[in-house]
Amino acid sequence: MMLLNIIMAASFAPILPLIYIMMRNTIKPKKNIIIGTTLPVEAQTDPDVTSICDSFKKWLGIATLLLIPLLVPPFFMSSFGVAMTWYMTWMVLLVVAHPIVFAVHRGRLMTLKNERGWRSSVAGQRLAEVKLAGIPVYKINNIWFLLALAVSLVPVLYVLLVGGKANAMLMPIYLTFAGTVALFWGLYYIIYHIRAEVFNEDLTLTMALTRVRRYNWGKFWIIASWITAAYNLAVWAFAVNETGILIATLVYSVIIIIISLQTEFATRAAQQKLTASDTGDVYADEDEYWFLGLIYYNPNDKQFLVNDRIGMNMSMNVAKPAGKVLMFFTALIIVAMPFLGLWMLTEERTPVNLVIDGSMFTVEHTRIAYSFPLGEIDSVELIFELPVMTKTNGSNFENLYKGNFNARGYGAVTVCMLPQNPPFLVIKIQDGTTYIFNDTDSNVTTAVYRALTP
Repeated sequence: MMLLNIIMAASFAPILPLIYIMMRNTIKPKKNIIIGTTLPVEAQTDPDVTSICDSFKKWLGIATLLLIPLLVPPFFMSSFGVAMTWYMTWMVLLVVAHPIVFAVHRGRLMTLKNERGWRSSVAGQRLAEVKLAGIPVYKINNIWFLLALAVSLVPVLYVLLVGGKANAMLMPIYLTFAGTVALFWGLYYIIYHIRAEVFNEDLTLTMALTRVRRYNWGKFWIIASWITAAYNLAVWAFAVNETGILIATLVYSVIIIIISLQTEFATRAAQQKLTASDTGDVYADEDEYWFLGLIYYNPNDKQFLVNDRIGMNMSMNVAKPAGKVLMFFTALIIVAMPFLGLWMLTEERTPVNLVIDGSMFTVEHTRIAYSFPLGEIDSVELIFELPVMTKTNGSNFENLYKGNFNARGYGAVTVCMLPQNPPFLVIKIQDGTTYIFNDTDSNVTTAVYRALTP
């Protein structure tokens, strides 16, 4: 339980400073935008604007500091299901806390902006667009993405050509991350179909801003593709070593976060530098289309994907039907996150029952987990101490093992058992599969063993 808590805390904790840094960075003007509000250059140093920015920094810090100690209680919980419910609820708070602080202060800036009349002379209008075809294109050679995809497919080819039960159980993971590399390859090309980044009527500036975004966008996806391919190889190498897979996952996550930050802030810094000297009154001002400064809603825009106003990312147009659907499912996922922990809690606390009914052997846990005819059983062994086991996929809570594992002396096994409640049945069936089961009631486990070995 302690190891799992360390892993969970180590996985969640880096997200907090990441969001804090990204949000705090919005007080620095980029393309005349501060905390999601477009302001003319002369207004950016106004005392009232500075005061709002100071308040934003303070409350952003308070929200961050309040969330840090909330990662501690799970270390004192004996149930992983309860701990996971806590972590998932913490994630919901993380997702909403900083945006709420952002939205409140953005609202104050918008009120001040309207009171002072700080509007661009073309506010709400789209400046003359630069045709994408008119911007020079310098694309990454496809061979680099293709090679990354080939590397990521090595574990898949190994399973198909060589086999091995442990690796076969990980096939969904290998396919998922190979597919992720292919997805990254496709995402790279989206940037060349998005509207050019128009700040004002200066064509040269528009082209420079567009090139900056394209460069950093491409850099991120090619690096992410190779890191993901390397991660797939690492999972393959540690197929029977759960700790190795967990460490590889943690390293992969940290590296992805680092390159995300580096490319995002490189883009923002370039945008700030390129637009800092502009003091004219003709500049893009689309505040009315950005709800709370975070969500793009423009029924008049035919495009589904648009550039975020600062940085290298993109947003969907929630005014479009597809945007509404995706926004709904995103909100649903956020709201449902705590229920993942409740599901784990149910898994933990539901008893395991071994049942012999006529000619069938059945293992019941929340539902029928495993079932096969008695005639398919080759051998049954009763053991009182579990071998050293590592999870391939499934659940390994402190009081429940369920799924696919590797067991010393037995190889790949499928299990559904309470590890702290011996004895255990080791059942081998005719197709070569080995199972390890037990009942919540130790006496039932022994009785089932006797019934299977008359």
